[in-house]
Amino acid sequence: MNRNETISYRPLTHVKELHSAVELQKTAWSQDTITSMPQMQAAILHGGSVIGAFHESRLIGFNYGFAGYDGQVTYLASHMMAIHPDYRDKGIGMQLKLEQRLWAIQYGYRKIVWTYDPFEARNGYLNLAKLGGIVSRFLPSFYGEDSNGLAIDRFMVEWEILSERVVSAIANPNEVSAEFGDYPELFVLQSDGNRIAGIRNSNQILDNISGCSIPVPRSGKLLKREQPDLFAAWHNHLREHVAEAFSRGFQVVNLVRTNGHSHHYLLEARR
Repeated sequence: MNRNETISYRPLTHVKELHSAVELQKTAWSQDTITSMPQMQAAILHGGSVIGAFHESRLIGFNYGFAGYDGQVTYLASHMMAIHPDYRDKGIGMQLKLEQRLWAIQYGYRKIVWTYDPFEARNGYLNLAKLGGIVSRFLPSFYGEDSNGLAIDRFMVEWEILSERVVSAIANPNEVSAEFGDYPELFVLQSDGNRIAGIRNSNQILDNISGCSIPVPRSGKLLKREQPDLFAAWHNHLREHVAEAFSRGFQVVNLVRTNGHSHHYLLEARR
C-alpha cells in the first residue's frame, strides 16, 4: 500500500459486503472461528454492527459486535476483528476500534467489551495502553483446550468509552515507564544466557499492596513454538496468579513494554 493511499471506514450493511467479510476471515482465522453472514446480518438488525476498512473499494479489514446484556446494563460485545495480512501493522486495528467506539456512542452504548488471549502481548498493549481498557475478569478454559491440552484462557476487556481514562488514553496512549514504579512481581523469570530458563514464585503476598506486576512473553506464539515446556509452565503460573489477584480485588490496568524477554501487566487494586 502506498503511503499516499488512504483507508476509509464505514459500517457494512449489504449482504454482498458481509459475504466479503466472511471471505476475509478465511485469510485471518481458522475455519472453526468464522462468523457467518446470516449471524452478522442478524446482529446488525438487533443492535450490533459490522464496520469495514476499505482500500479503495476493497474490504481489507472489519470488526463485528453484537448487543450484550449482563442483567444490569447493556453493552456492545465486540466479537471479531480481521485484517488482511497485507495490511497489518498499519494502524488499521486501532482505527477500527475507534470507529466502533464512535458508532457505539451514536447508538447509545457506554461500554464495549471483548476477550483476548493474555499471552498476546501486542493485543494487550493495544487494549490497555492505547485504548484505555481495563481487565477485571479472567475466563479460564473459555474455549476449552488446545491440541496440547493447555486451557484456552481469555481476559475480558471492559472499555468504558465515555470515561476520562479512555478519552485520555486515545489522545495520549498511556505508556508507563519501564521501571513501573515499586510494583512487585508475582512471579520471577530465571534467565540462562539469552533465554528464559524457568519461573519461580516471588512469594509476594497481595495483602496491603496497591499494585503488582505479572510478566508476559514478548511473543507468546514464538515461546510456545521454541520452548513449549516453558510456555506451559508460564501459562499455568499466569492463570494461577491472575485468578488469585482478581479474587482479591485487583484489575489489570496496563501493559508495559520493555526491551527484555518479557513485557509486564500492571495490576492495581480497584478504587
